Order: sequence, then C-alpha cells, then structure tokens
Amino acid sequence: MSAPEWIQQAEGWCASVENSSIGVMMIGLVVTSGNVLVFRALIKRLRRAFPGGTGLRWLVGILFWLLLSPMIAMAIGGTTAAHLFHEYVPTPLAVAGMALQFAVWVYGGVLSLTNLPRQAVRVLHRVWNPPALLLEHELADSRRRDVLRKAAIGVPAIIVTAAAAGGVASQLPPVVRRVKLPVGRDYGHLRGFSFAQFSDVHIGSYLERDRLGEIAGVINGLRPDLVVCTGDLIDNELDQLEHGQRLLKKLNARHGTYMCMGNHEYIAAQGNERAVREAYRAAGATLLVDEAHRVDVGGSHFWLGGTDSPGVPGCALGDRPSTGESMDAVLKDMDDDGAPRIVLSHHPKTFFEARERQIDLMLSGHTHGGQISLGRIDDCELTPNLPVEFYHKGLYEYQGRRLYVNSGIGSWLPVRLNCPPEITLIELV
Repeated sequence: MSAPEWIQQAEGWCASVENSSIGVMMIGLVVTSGNVLVFRALIKRLRRAFPGGTGLRWLVGILFWLLLSPMIAMAIGGTTAAHLFHEYVPTPLAVAGMALQFAVWVYGGVLSLTNLPRQAVRVLHRVWNPPALLLEHELADSRRRDVLRKAAIGVPAIIVTAAAAGGVASQLPPVVRRVKLPVGRDYGHLRGFSFAQFSDVHIGSYLERDRLGEIAGVINGLRPDLVVCTGDLIDNELDQLEHGQRLLKKLNARHGTYMCMGNHEYIAAQGNERAVREAYRAAGATLLVDEAHRVDVGGSHFWLGGTDSPGVPGCALGDRPSTGESMDAVLKDMDDDGAPRIVLSHHPKTFFEARERQIDLMLSGHTHGGQISLGRIDDCELTPNLPVEFYHKGLYEYQGRRLYVNSGIGSWLPVRLNCPPEITLIELV
C-alpha cells in the first residue's frame, strides 16, 4: 500500500506549477482574491466593534497589504516576481509576510466554518418565529451582540499572534532529537556508533545564508561518526547548489556524509539532474541513488542504502522507478549477513514497501513534520499532514522495522508550531 495516486499527481502538478510563470500568476491571483474577501470581513468587524476607529482601520489596512503585497506581485509578474521576492526581500520581512498569509488562510477558514451555520440558523429562526417575537428577541439580545462583536476581534488577534510566534519559531536553531537503534549481539562493536540526520533545508526559501553555518555548527557539535541528509537540501534553483556545497563542506564526520535525492532536487534541476548529483559529490558527499554501501566500523560493519525520490508519471517530478523497485535495487547491494540495514529515503511513503522487506531502519524527511502539531496519540501525529500522510513525523515501528521521519529545517510557509526545526542523532546500542 502506498500514498493514493491523487496525492502523487498533486505533487507532480505542484512541481509543474512552481516553475510555470502562468501557474505562479494564477496562484497569486487566487490567493489575492481570497485576501480581499478576508480583508473586507475583517474591516467590517472592526467597524462594528470600534465605530470611531478610523485610524485603527487604516493602520490595519496598510500593514495587511504591505505584508501581503508579494502575492499581488506574483499575480502580475509570475515567476519573475517570485524570484525577485526570494532574492531581494529581507528574510525577516518575507517571514512576516508569509506568516500573515498563513494567519489570513486560517482566519478565512474560521469565518467560513462559523458563518455558514450562523446564516442557516438565522434563516430557520426567521421562518419559525413571527416578526413581533423576533423584535422582542433582538431587543433582549442587543447587549450580548455588542459584547460578541468586540470579542470577535479577539479571534483574528489570537490567530495573528500564533502565526507570528510560529514565524519566529521557524527561524530558531534546530533542536536535537535522539533515537536509539538496537544491534544484534554479533555486531556489538557497533554500539556507540552515531550518525546525525538533517533534512529539507530548502536553501533559498525563507532561510538566511548565515543559518547554514549555524546548522553545520549544531551537527558538528554532536560529534557524530557519520552524517546523513535525506533530501531537499536546495529548493527550486540550481544557483542554490553553491550554498548547499558550502554547507556540505563544513560537515565533519569520521565516516563522511551520505545523501539521497529529494523531490526538490528534481524540481530545481528541471531535467539537469546530473548537475545536482555532481555538485553534491564534488562537495564530498556520497550520494546514494537506488544503491547501498558497506560502512566498516572497526571489526564490524553495517549497510547504508539510499533510494531515489519516487517519480510521478507524466509530471515534472519525472518517470523514475517506483518505491518498490527502488527498495529492491537498494537491497540487491546489501549482503544477507545479519548486519544492520539502514536506508535513506526522502519520502516516508517508501516505508510501505520497506516494512515488507528486510531492513532495520529507514530515515526520511519530506513532510516537515506537518509544521504544526497538536500532539501525538499512539502513532497518530495530529498535524495537517495526517489526512494524507500517515507516516510523517517522528518514530514509527512495524513488525520490528523502524522508520524515523525528520521534521526538517526549512519550511513551505515559514510557520512552525510545536514542530521546531530538527536534527536527529541516531545511536546504535
């Protein structure tokens, strides 16, 4: 069982749109139209709650459209405007704007969910109550409505505050999560061996270049024996490879740095995957594409493999092997000698195939942990990803096979709530 086909097609469509000027213009137009509707609703509520607050409404309007102006620019200029936005707008301002955009989407959703039932109740109320009785109810409830009007302004205020906090959290140094992997008695020499995992840096997307040194500092400070990156080091342009190489060259681990390809490596490549692979390898990383290497540690060893990012037929993500075919290719390179088998796979959906095969641990990324988490119940992490991706944050186990999904360092939107940027330290015990 793997992710539904419509999800894979959606990923491919998004990849195509991301590099299409017309697609970006349409996104900008649709989002701006939604912003206009939310803005009108917000101003209407401000006018009701504060009848004399003209200055307040002007201040809200100026801040609203100043921070959301990139969407208007995208509607007019397409990919050119998007490129200029990422290249020249200071990261703090870009983060503030996209955090507000997130708040607008949430508030728009709240308005939709609350207004529709309210309108339905109002219609039913008028049908089943005579006009005289309605007038009596309205007079009795006038004070309560005044209180509710002012209280309603608290909803967008809370949402904006939470979004601002999430924007700040997305720029904080990564936290370190620790995972222990038991090894068999015959491979006791491996105990204490550690490797650091990082994922989804998305260089070029709401990430200051100075943070790359910070990321390398956190990883090197853990003194891992080996470092792995599970894809999406860059975001959407080949020019970002230079910064990716600088990060890779700063990493210090006795047994080197290993990587697998992510979907954004292919989005950035636009058919020139060779340039991406050569750049990573030139920076000293061992890139595993449907293959595995034996890692010798003293008198013991373990197997480390990496799958290619799964393809989506007919879409910009490419016609590449299925997850099952990739897993079979990786395992073909591993001897059946009882040594631990660890597989890097950018997309955690590969675990549906991997858990039916002889592996010990899979390391993945891609999902960013949902970026917003309300906690975890058993294996269910309560995030926006749960309806479409069951395996998307933290540690999972299925009949002795383990999967760890790193929450990543970069972001789609620069908002993280209870899901900070992450580096994972895996220790063999």
